[in-house]
Amino acid sequence: MNQNATTFCPAYRAIGVLQEKWVLHIVRALLSGNRGFNELARMVGGCNSATLTQRLEQLEHLGIISKATDAEVTGKLARSIYSLTTAGSELQGVIDAIDAWGRAHLPEDPVGDARAVGGSECAEPQSA
Repeated sequence: MNQNATTFCPAYRAIGVLQEKWVLHIVRALLSGNRGFNELARMVGGCNSATLTQRLEQLEHLGIISKATDAEVTGKLARSIYSLTTAGSELQGVIDAIDAWGRAHLPEDPVGDARAVGGSECAEPQSA
């Protein structure tokens, strides 16, 4: 019998979740606070609405984020508000480690994406 079929590897499973396109960008954007869908889309940048919706549903199902509405507070149409759960907040260390590794080992790209270059804008996600 194949050992992989019967052995659970937490690192393998975690990498499988975190490698999904946009997942770490979404988590990173939510580390600085709760966000509505449109604000989150602007902060993540480049992710189409269908993919963002899919990733948010996946992360909610996994218990990494939670979704609530603000209709009770504002009395207006319900607006979805996304926030990190405790499990999601614990990814701060993972993102910090990736940031530190990138700063130490990847050259700056002066003609590339400004978010790929070091600086204060990288430490805290900023809304557009």
